[in-house]
Amino acid sequence: MTTSSAERIAAALEETLNLPFRSFYRPNILPSLFSGLLAHHDLRAYADSAVLPKMELSASLPPLPPPGHRSHANRLAIESELYRHLESMYNVGGFSETAVEFCMTNLPMDRCGDSDYDSDNGGGITVSARGFQMKEFAPIGKPADVDRVLKWVMEYPLSTVNHMLHLVYPGTNDWTIQEGKDEDHDKQLFRWARWGRDETTITEAQDTWAESVMVFVQPPWILTQADLEAFVNCPTFPPANTPRKLKSNERLWGKIWDICAQKHSHWFVLTTYWGWSSRTLGRTGAFTSGIIPFDSRKPTIVQCLFFWFASALAPQLQPVGAWTIPEVSGEVANYDTQLPCTHRSIFRLRKRLKERDALLAFVRKPSR
Repeated sequence: MTTSSAERIAAALEETLNLPFRSFYRPNILPSLFSGLLAHHDLRAYADSAVLPKMELSASLPPLPPPGHRSHANRLAIESELYRHLESMYNVGGFSETAVEFCMTNLPMDRCGDSDYDSDNGGGITVSARGFQMKEFAPIGKPADVDRVLKWVMEYPLSTVNHMLHLVYPGTNDWTIQEGKDEDHDKQLFRWARWGRDETTITEAQDTWAESVMVFVQPPWILTQADLEAFVNCPTFPPANTPRKLKSNERLWGKIWDICAQKHSHWFVLTTYWGWSSRTLGRTGAFTSGIIPFDSRKPTIVQCLFFWFASALAPQLQPVGAWTIPEVSGEVANYDTQLPCTHRSIFRLRKRLKERDALLAFVRKPSR
């Protein structure tokens, strides 16, 4: 192969990967023709092969509870509230099979878009897959706190799925991954990110109701596998007038319901990075999938998230086989607007009144 041929190959690689020509061209070293496909050349095969990298924890952490044991450390500052109308939780049957079928139907096998990476906004496809080219990224490091776990979630699966959605459905280009800013006393236990409409692109009032997906993150030393199973298998949520304190899994449900309501989102994912579960919220009920491990291959986490995120925008995107929130018989639009009259301070009262206004707007949102 002549030097000019090598230059042409390097130039083509430069155009495809949006990387400088000098990253590829070396006068005495020819670029390999067998280094693998680019993900956007066959997103269907890529999603089917993309397995999340293993996240190891920092040695500075104390030992995790033994397998099958709960941590008893998930002390979220959540209490019963009259405005919170969550009653029953239901399991979504056949989630894994449906996610795989959805991706095999809706992800293209041919080239889609121009690059695996978003040169304008940063990010892109970062989860490696057998047979596909990947950039080398700086290591994130071993988590010792929830912020680092959140970074693993955002840098690998969320960045990847966000870019895949932009490639397949250009109408989602205004939807981005936004890190939540928690300033309450749960910030050492609980973090979240949101895939939703970029607020800077909103020009009409109705756009503030655009659907989004919340991604809630807790570290695996706080939410163990046993804790996650207790959350998924929780069948009902206690009424506000229950005399007992909320259990750990119930406090987590309450925390998630409150944030979803404030952000006007009916779709969410709960993860420790090691385990993932997708859910939706109706007016008084919630629907949950089983727990999918990070290294699952059928389906992959990439397939699960693509399926769930695309389903959240199904009325707009019209994908084939999207999941929709079922209408559960017995759910009624009976929304009590009264807040408890016993508060520890005026500050707490003002905070709850503000939360109430956001929650009432959420539950009164007209159905589309």
